[in-house]
Amino acid sequence: MRQTEVEQVKKFQFFNQENIQDQRANGDPTAPTLNDIGISDGCGIGTKLFLSSQSKNLIYVYEANSIQGYFQPHNESFRVMKCTKENRDGKLVTFGIDSENNQKSSYVKFWDPNTTDYQNIKPIKVILVNKVGQPLQNFNCFCIAKDLSAMAFGLQDGQILIFKAKTQNLMTMEFKDQIIQTDQEPIKSVHLSRQDQNLNLFCTTDSNIICFQNMQNRKKFSIPAGALFDLTAKGTLIGCPKDDTSTIVEYSDTKKEATWNVDGDKIEVRFFKQNYLIMLISPRQDKEQVDQSVQLTIFDLLNNYIAYYKKFDKIQRFIPVGDYLYVITQNNRGEKNLIRLTEKENTHKIEIFFKNNYFDVMYRFASNQSSDKTLLAEISRLHGDHLYDQHDFQGAIKQYINTAGILEPSYVIGKFLDVSHVDFLIQYLAALHHEKQADKNHTALLLNCYVKQKQITKLEEFLKESSFDSDLFDIDTAIKECRQLGHIDLALRLAKSRQKNEAYLSILIETNKDQNNKEQNRQDCKSALMYIREEIQLDEKAQYLKEFGQQLMKAEPELCLEIIQNLVLLISMVQNLKKRVDSQKGIESISILTPEELKVWRYFNLSDEEIKKVFSITFGKPDEFLHLFVVNDEYLESYLKFLIENCKTLPNEKAIFHRYFEYHLEKYQLFYKDESKIGIRDNQLQSKEQGIMKLLENQENEKKYDKNHLLVLFKMYNFVPGIIFLLKKLQMREELLNFYISLKENDQIINLCSEYGREETNLWIQALKYFAKPENSAENYIEKVLVLVSSLENLSPLLILNILSKNKNVNFKLVKNYFTNKISKDKKQIDDYQKVVKEKMKKAADLRAEYKKLKTQAKVFQSTKCNCCDAILSLPSYHFLCGHSYHEHCIHTERACLLCPQDTQMFFKRKQEFIEASKETKPFKEKLYAAADKFDVICEYLGQGIISNQKAD
Repeated sequence: MRQTEVEQVKKFQFFNQENIQDQRANGDPTAPTLNDIGISDGCGIGTKLFLSSQSKNLIYVYEANSIQGYFQPHNESFRVMKCTKENRDGKLVTFGIDSENNQKSSYVKFWDPNTTDYQNIKPIKVILVNKVGQPLQNFNCFCIAKDLSAMAFGLQDGQILIFKAKTQNLMTMEFKDQIIQTDQEPIKSVHLSRQDQNLNLFCTTDSNIICFQNMQNRKKFSIPAGALFDLTAKGTLIGCPKDDTSTIVEYSDTKKEATWNVDGDKIEVRFFKQNYLIMLISPRQDKEQVDQSVQLTIFDLLNNYIAYYKKFDKIQRFIPVGDYLYVITQNNRGEKNLIRLTEKENTHKIEIFFKNNYFDVMYRFASNQSSDKTLLAEISRLHGDHLYDQHDFQGAIKQYINTAGILEPSYVIGKFLDVSHVDFLIQYLAALHHEKQADKNHTALLLNCYVKQKQITKLEEFLKESSFDSDLFDIDTAIKECRQLGHIDLALRLAKSRQKNEAYLSILIETNKDQNNKEQNRQDCKSALMYIREEIQLDEKAQYLKEFGQQLMKAEPELCLEIIQNLVLLISMVQNLKKRVDSQKGIESISILTPEELKVWRYFNLSDEEIKKVFSITFGKPDEFLHLFVVNDEYLESYLKFLIENCKTLPNEKAIFHRYFEYHLEKYQLFYKDESKIGIRDNQLQSKEQGIMKLLENQENEKKYDKNHLLVLFKMYNFVPGIIFLLKKLQMREELLNFYISLKENDQIINLCSEYGREETNLWIQALKYFAKPENSAENYIEKVLVLVSSLENLSPLLILNILSKNKNVNFKLVKNYFTNKISKDKKQIDDYQKVVKEKMKKAADLRAEYKKLKTQAKVFQSTKCNCCDAILSLPSYHFLCGHSYHEHCIHTERACLLCPQDTQMFFKRKQEFIEASKETKPFKEKLYAAADKFDVICEYLGQGIISNQKAD
């Protein structure tokens, strides 16, 4: 385990052991077996094992449970064998001495591992080490890079001999050699590691580890260590120091990376696959008993546990190849056995972890396998449940925190709702917010927990940190909780920092609203008004004034009215700017503003840049603020008067005037003590009445209000002078008459009928009906009415008689004179009409006789002279019915007499006028409606022949 941890290294058996039955190849009794050879080293490529025997100077090839063949790599002596890769692309590399012509030389040879003709095998590449006839002396160790780009020899005198390809690799290209001098100690092992595009060289002695960058003389580091080391898959160096063989250390190319402790003295270490370290361990010797066995241990560096361990009498060699680990053992009788170890499935491992409650190991293992987050969360949940059942609540909450975002939070929250567990609940909720997995309910619960535990400092820190990330928590919930728990200043700071204007104003205005401290409430409202004035965006000021205006007007009316008035001036200013400036292009600078407009602009603490977007803002209308004055109508008159006098171009101006009238009508009505005293006027009432009428009669205001709307208002508040004025203005005479009747204003009734009764006779009829009713006690007005209507020709006496007959209190003497005069006048008119009729009848009879004569008798013309030139008539000549005769050359037309042209033209002109008049009905209708006696108009048109049966075009 790592030295910084205190947990004990856990041991498992995660490798299956398979004993391979060693056989002779092809059943040949002369073929060798493992027991027949002395194994000095081994490596593998693909499915083949290459076993070297330095005593016999041979390499044996083991495949399919038997030795398939062997060959001699060097004819003099064989020193070392390496496999560059474990797959089929790898190469078998050997180093040894060959003798030729009695001269010995050192060679590195490359062999094709895929060949099967071992009797005739030839190296595919040979590299001479040192000069011909001069073998490499003091050789101690050898390594080659997996990509064949370089190889190194460690010597006993502390030197390192390096061969490096100039471009690609040693197989195909030229190379160069160099020597690096280290300490005087023998080099125990050399390792070539490629990291960050550099090929670094590690070398170890009995006392030091040295790393050279890119195989140059410059040291990257030099650390006291030891000799048992191997390269990991990622290119770091791992092994055991000489003075502490129970400790495993990993080094990068610059520093010590990690340390583990595994009991037992290490005899050999080899790296396997991606994360395993294979160790041969000699057990600690007891004084009473000596243990000669050796233990094979496979340590999982990534997950920090022992994945396999087993004791053997003797292990000759273990060979990692691909996914397999081959182990060659030897018992006390000298018999060799080949064992193959295969790693078990991950599901089996997780099952073992779960059965033994090794949740920490299980989590680390699953995490390193890049498992799904759901699986990791489930492991953490199980671990948390296990610790919770053991009352290790601190450990449990740490595990539950790992489930954030996967496990339903209510599962964890429900376990820690007890008061004694609040601190653990805070940890979990804080983690939820940190992982951005919390909702507003979690935020509310966390804030509540902070307050209950009196952790106000943490609460403020949490809110302060949250201000940098708007998605961290529900800000509205945070403000609400702080407000409910009494932390008003904190709630205000939070709302202001996040520009939650509605919440900020609500807190200021409503916190002390219901308390007796009126002065504090007034100060809060003043602060709220200043916030609206100076902090809130221009396009939102009206919105918040309308929302909170009633409370603000009640507590701080002067300042509230001032802000509203300036906002209205701003609205008016924008309207004027739109007329002066092209609204499509906008405004570039405030220099265009007049001094008065600039004063309004500065009042709201607006920046110069904001003038550019003023046309894009939709402002409210001044009448939208009227409802704010309901709680304090003393300032309503000031506001309305300000609008009327200072704002000449008001949007929705009629609504302002209507409200102004209504305000005065409300005050007017207050002077009545009760409904029974309506009509009684005193000085104050008369003053109010005169003020309303002055405003109403001002001709400049006539287009600024709706007469019908005001008429309804006047009727609602029973403002008599206004009703009468508007009824006259609207020419609603019948309604005015009915209003006078409702007031029993008899003289006004007579005056109205006298003024308009000739055109609208129905007024007299309505008045007479009113006077005729007994309950109105107005019989004395009947005689006066009859005198006034006696001149009206189109008012039927029978209708008047019918109306008066319904009132039994009306004496006949009141109506005697009317009917006597009416009968006399009618009789005289009848006589006049009869006289006219007789004259017309006589004239018509004469005309008929003359017409008949013309139709039935010949007309004798006896004139002998022309009436034009006074000469004797000669043919051809013209004779007219009027008795005049003319020469043909004297007359100009066949239709008109020269002496009677005016009468003729007048006749034709009138005839044409009658024809044209018969086509137009509008003059007839106008004359008919205006005439008192409509029958006379109809008779006139019939008599003139204007109304005919001709079809319209």
